[in-house]
Amino acid sequence: MDPKLWWYFARVGGLTSWWLLSATVVWGLLVSTRVLGPRPPRARLLDLHRFLAGFSLVFLALHLLGLIADSWVDIGLLQILFPFTSDYRPAAVAWGVIALDLLAAIQTTSLLKKRIPYRWWRYIHTTTFALFVLSTVHALTAGTDKSLVRGTALALLAAVAFLTVYRLLAGRRTDAGSGAPATMDSTPASPKPGALTAGCPVVVREVRPAAVGVVAVELAAADGLPLPAWEPGAHIDLVLPSGKTRPYSLCGAPADRHTYRIGVLRVPDGRGGSVEAHELSIGQGLAVRGPRNKFPLVLSDHYLFIAGGIGITALLPMARAVKAAGREWRMVYGGRSRVSMAFTDELVDLGGDRVRLVPQDEVGLLDLHTALADAPRGAAVYACGPEPMLTALEKAVAEDFPDLHLHTERFQASRAVAATTEEFKVALRRSGQVLSVPADRSLLDVIRTAVPDAPSSCEAGYCGSCELRVLGGSPDHRDTVLPAGERDRRDVIYPCVSRSSSPVLAVDL
Repeated sequence: MDPKLWWYFARVGGLTSWWLLSATVVWGLLVSTRVLGPRPPRARLLDLHRFLAGFSLVFLALHLLGLIADSWVDIGLLQILFPFTSDYRPAAVAWGVIALDLLAAIQTTSLLKKRIPYRWWRYIHTTTFALFVLSTVHALTAGTDKSLVRGTALALLAAVAFLTVYRLLAGRRTDAGSGAPATMDSTPASPKPGALTAGCPVVVREVRPAAVGVVAVELAAADGLPLPAWEPGAHIDLVLPSGKTRPYSLCGAPADRHTYRIGVLRVPDGRGGSVEAHELSIGQGLAVRGPRNKFPLVLSDHYLFIAGGIGITALLPMARAVKAAGREWRMVYGGRSRVSMAFTDELVDLGGDRVRLVPQDEVGLLDLHTALADAPRGAAVYACGPEPMLTALEKAVAEDFPDLHLHTERFQASRAVAATTEEFKVALRRSGQVLSVPADRSLLDVIRTAVPDAPSSCEAGYCGSCELRVLGGSPDHRDTVLPAGERDRRDVIYPCVSRSSSPVLAVDL
């Protein structure tokens, strides 16, 4: 056997693996922008991305096998696993070893994507850029084909740099910046006619009872393509056939890119949105905006979930994600009666004795103080439910459990909006218009006279859909979106309920 055979194997495997890895990065950037067509990408484009990545692993294995078998470079398993342990070009080899470790992390999280929080996968996957740079440096410094590598590397670096900048400047716009759970029809307003055409077209795939007075509605993209990705805590704005827009928490599985599931509580004396949602039929066309998320799941060693009524919809995906991540968690779920509590079977199957159901007609109201006392110090407490429950929780944590980290989300306004006797002006910087906001009209109402399609949903200050960027002046925050520690912010306003404490407020419209 030719003594150089293994060296040839190592060279061919290494160069081919690097080319395929580079192609994977370039293709991934193409898929993540609109270069290959409208969003979302077709499944076959993603399949090609995965195929290139898998094929590069095959040649990488050939490269490593050739290095171990070749007697000249004298590289063994120890030198492949740990950087700076090789006597052959130690620095050059180290870049390849570090790139190999990164690749292992990326591939592992990709295989476990359905079992781990999406955010974790996304962060790890972003290190592919570092992997590309390290593998390119390794190819330039460790091998004997420098002239061949140099020209290819320059072309690939230019392509990756261009596509990265393109993605940042004109890539896919994500709508996960703001959100709220509204699964009740408390005080929403009806958008103007024609709103059904806005957003992503979807069709109703299933409508089934989830509890007395609650239906679970499953939606799929009208064109059959994957729906935009979401994370636990996110919601969508559902545009109903009448044109009404209502925010609903997503309560399905984030890994299921073909279905959105929401839970809707029927509120007969509401403004009609929930009643209309209960009357949806399979195959009916709707539209959704989002997803948006202002209730993200943060990392913690222990979680306590407290759900009241339909607030369970925001917390159910969180419980699944926490369990999949192997974290400690408990849930307390209260409702008026056992038959009115949605998704109880799913919760019991998911958590067993970690889940405590508290039907009010059987055992009374939730004992919030006991639930908080049982949580370990530093635990993350996530709560969604009626306003009295959330107000009591906030008071209890502030006074008796300051070592717990409370995160709340509302599906109704926490208090009546205080009237003001002061008029102010709003300056729309993009159009140059300056409008007067009388004492008896909301800022959003006035803005709509100039910008009729200004986004909104709940119009009660709890969903965050109407968020505007403030460019000048001092907002008077009256919403429940901003937590207590951020109510002095001067860069954002929710105009459906908030006003201005300065004579003129300038916004990015």
